[in-house]
Amino acid sequence: MNFGNDTDEILKNRDGNTSVTPATVLLHRRIGTSPAPRMLTPYEIDLLRQSKREIDQVEHEVFARKNKRSQT
Repeated sequence: MNFGNDTDEILKNRDGNTSVTPATVLLHRRIGTSPAPRMLTPYEIDLLRQSKREIDQVEHEVFARKNKRSQT
């Protein structure tokens, strides 16, 4: 019985050995860790929205695969 995380498996297959979406990687590189609060730039906001869409897509793929398994 496999107890692995389906989401991690999909993300690793998409992007080599990473466990985050491409937009999330770019956002982390762009923002990093800031010592003081600041406003996000329009580009960073777009990356955040793109990251959300990518995560939603992965979530949809995971649920679809689980539903397919439960029907067999």
